[in-house]
Amino acid sequence: MEIAANGAIAAAYFIIPLTLLPLLRTAKREIWLNLLLAIGFIFSCGVGHTLSALGLHSTPWHWVTAAVSWAAVVVLCRSQTRLRYLTETFSLLETTWEQALTGNVLCERAGDDLKVLRLNPAAAAITQNLLASGDRLCEKMPLHRQQVYPYEVPLIDLYLEALESGESKRLEYQYKGEISGWYMTLVTPLSPQLLYMTFAEVSGIIHDPLTGLYNRRILEMELEHWDVCLFLDLDRFKLINDQRGHFLGDALLKAVATVLQDQAQNHDGIAVRNGGDEFLLLLPAAAADAAEPRPTPAAIAASVLADILLIEIEGASISASIGVASGVIHAFQEDAPINRLLQAAETALREAKRNRRSNLPQHRIQVWNTALAWRRLRQITLEAYLAQRSSELEFWLAYQPICHMETGAIVGAEALIRWDSARLGRVSPSEFIPVAEATGLVHRISDWVLCHALEQLAQWQEVAPQFNLSINISPLELEDDDFLDRITQRVAGAGIASNHFGIEITERGIYNNLERYLQSLQDLRDMSLRLKVDDFGMGQSGLAQLLQFRFDEVKVDRYFIPTSAQNLEKVAICRAIANLSQGINFDLVAEGIEQSSQRDLMLGLNYNYGQGYLFARPMTAPNLTTLLQAGTSLSPQPPRD
Repeated sequence: MEIAANGAIAAAYFIIPLTLLPLLRTAKREIWLNLLLAIGFIFSCGVGHTLSALGLHSTPWHWVTAAVSWAAVVVLCRSQTRLRYLTETFSLLETTWEQALTGNVLCERAGDDLKVLRLNPAAAAITQNLLASGDRLCEKMPLHRQQVYPYEVPLIDLYLEALESGESKRLEYQYKGEISGWYMTLVTPLSPQLLYMTFAEVSGIIHDPLTGLYNRRILEMELEHWDVCLFLDLDRFKLINDQRGHFLGDALLKAVATVLQDQAQNHDGIAVRNGGDEFLLLLPAAAADAAEPRPTPAAIAASVLADILLIEIEGASISASIGVASGVIHAFQEDAPINRLLQAAETALREAKRNRRSNLPQHRIQVWNTALAWRRLRQITLEAYLAQRSSELEFWLAYQPICHMETGAIVGAEALIRWDSARLGRVSPSEFIPVAEATGLVHRISDWVLCHALEQLAQWQEVAPQFNLSINISPLELEDDDFLDRITQRVAGAGIASNHFGIEITERGIYNNLERYLQSLQDLRDMSLRLKVDDFGMGQSGLAQLLQFRFDEVKVDRYFIPTSAQNLEKVAICRAIANLSQGINFDLVAEGIEQSSQRDLMLGLNYNYGQGYLFARPMTAPNLTTLLQAGTSLSPQPPRD
């Protein structure tokens, strides 16, 4: 009987270590040695009982058991602090599990499904008590076996893939069913059979709180199946927001969002607030078996624009520019397909914003096409060459005289940058300056122009002390404090009469950020520089802005210069500007004078100065130097074929 009892005890002593051995693989360092000694002690006890059952009592083995036992005692005594820490940690983990704000679920694989072993109260609440311990996930929530947006596979397959790969995954998806909403889930395999999941409903995170549309976070997800993108930017929204207040601005944004949400629902797409007054409308490819063909992307854009133009709140209305891209975009090859689609639509939007002639669709909507693709490639090429310092060796300045229209006397000139690239040939400023502005290279180019123009003016003032020279600057420079410091240093070091050096800025530039620009212009005035408005009349609200700052000179754009007295509207505009100049006291320059009849008309309207091919085309510095040294007046030139 005693032998049988010893045998049973010995069997238990052998089985217990075998059940503990797998724990050694995952045990933390703090308890690994404790566990190993415990296994050794139990195993040695099993050997002792086995020997006793066989009548082979072994005193030496008892000493082995005693040694292992006391080794375990010593280790346990030394590990008390760590074991107490682990106990408290387990207690903390238990509390965290129960009181977590996110749902926590521990599952075990059950074929092609998952069995819930345990879930915390938050998980029960988020799932509306659909799940309980022992439930199979897909039996209680069948939509786990259907595709979820934006993934193209069922949700359960994503969970099982994580188990099979052994790698944690973060999933963001839209679940429409028993618990509809947007969810973020972190799945962590604990073993080939056990899966731990923590999840939360994140609709508030990926939605814009003001408009209710998706925000930019939706673009970080795997959006591969969108085929059409409309990229919208509201026109003159900042002006309304600043002048009428944010409450009205917010109301307009929400009204625009309603338009886009309706369009998204009509075409199974999504509407996104990209930020500020920019919006996206993403649509899938039209279904081939649809009962009715879907309108073209351009037609959808026209419908969106028409609805936006109908918005009026407290007397304020709004318009928009829209860039449209669809299908496979072959440009921007370095990016994923969705990013190429977005970039193409944004490039088209920038082109649409350049064309502000009316609110008609043809002036507000631009569709991505091969011409824009070529232009984009050209921009990338220009950017690459402009970024090279060697490009400055290819720049040069041309100078177009400004003349007294009655006598032809040269009173000044405008410096115009030219780029003769060894690789690209002659590149127009209208082409490379926008690229330089978009990439930040314009600051370096402006400094080059500033240095060379000041150096040239210093030489000309020795010949003609009253000669005026002006340069064009990018509106971006007026936002840059470094530019103001730099121009101060350059002018001071050039040894010129600063009141004969002028800064020209386009009226469009002044409009963009009026308050900031006016302060910068005042700083320039404090330096006694001559301030000029170029292309006057082509901006948004020129007269009102002109009244906010006293410019020394206004150059009326060639578009408004009449060719004959029968151009009644242009004559009236030029007369109004001339009357304003007398009241505010600024000089006038008529741009684009190409015919004697134009000169005579403008003289009759009290315009004393003119610039244009009738007097002279842009010329090199040596040629203009020769004219100044000879004191030559520029008589009207015959037009060229």
